[in-house]
Amino acid sequence: MSETSEEKKLPPTPKKLSDARNKGQIARNADFVSAVSACAGLGYLWLEASLIQDKWHEGLLLVDKLQDQPFDTAVKQALGVLTELTIATVGPLLGAIVAAAALAGFLANRGLVFSLETIKPKLENMNPINGLKRIASLRSLIELGKTLFKVFALGASFLLVVIGMWKTLVYLPACGVGCLSFVFTELKLLIGIAAGAFLIGGLIDLLIQRWLFLHDMRMTETEAKRESKEQQGNPELKREHRRLGQEAASEPPLGLHRATLILSGREMLVGLRYVRGETGVPVLVCRGRGEAASRLLDEARALRLNIIDDHVLARRLIRNTKLGGFVPAQHFEAVARALFAAGQV
Repeated sequence: MSETSEEKKLPPTPKKLSDARNKGQIARNADFVSAVSACAGLGYLWLEASLIQDKWHEGLLLVDKLQDQPFDTAVKQALGVLTELTIATVGPLLGAIVAAAALAGFLANRGLVFSLETIKPKLENMNPINGLKRIASLRSLIELGKTLFKVFALGASFLLVVIGMWKTLVYLPACGVGCLSFVFTELKLLIGIAAGAFLIGGLIDLLIQRWLFLHDMRMTETEAKRESKEQQGNPELKREHRRLGQEAASEPPLGLHRATLILSGREMLVGLRYVRGETGVPVLVCRGRGEAASRLLDEARALRLNIIDDHVLARRLIRNTKLGGFVPAQHFEAVARALFAAGQV
């Protein structure tokens, strides 16, 4: 079965989700961001309704007093007052909406997401067959149902409020400015209903978009196996790494601090380790030439290690023994004499 015909029934792995996020592919939560920004704006109107009412009441009274002045003068003053009231009312409202939208986007996306991948033109998006598939997809059906539900819910809420205050709207022209406070009271009720509807719809949309995103990110068994192989590496390579690790673990620790006997020569030094019952044959654990040999010799003296001067044996061991290797059989007798001289055997 080819990969394209396989059913995507496995949940996405953290790696696939991370790669998708780096490409800008995340769960889009436009309704949630819109809902939070709308609630912020409506909340501002709710909290500042009394202050806004007083300002507009004073503005309308001032405009009403301009009727006795010349037309040109009255129009200029009225426009100035209305412009100032509009800025004082709309400015903070827009600021609250923008700040809430930015915060909601940050929370919904779980941080900042920046990628140029999403704006690159893709030829598959121009394919009419793919377009028809997107129209008939599960996401499109859910979006349609969600839109119809929002229209019905919000329409019903507004209709109930309008029915409740239709008498006020009818008698408002006759009542005049005196009914302005009642209108603001009814407006606050309308604001509360709208904010609640927006917030509930936004939270539901947040869950729906997250589910749709995870549904679209599902993987086939072939994709999961390929990703697992890429993460864990080739099995043959893993076995080779394991073998090398076991060999390294079986090798004796190296270094001057592991030595029990130091063989010193002219500008060369060899450190051997021999502990009865630990290894049957001495092991070369350190070596050095020139300045390195001089430094190692000073350190050996500081550690009070047994030091034997034998330039010939030290030179032969450096030539014929690898670091961490056992002393060759042809040097057993010479090394045994050195160990005996140091009192270790």
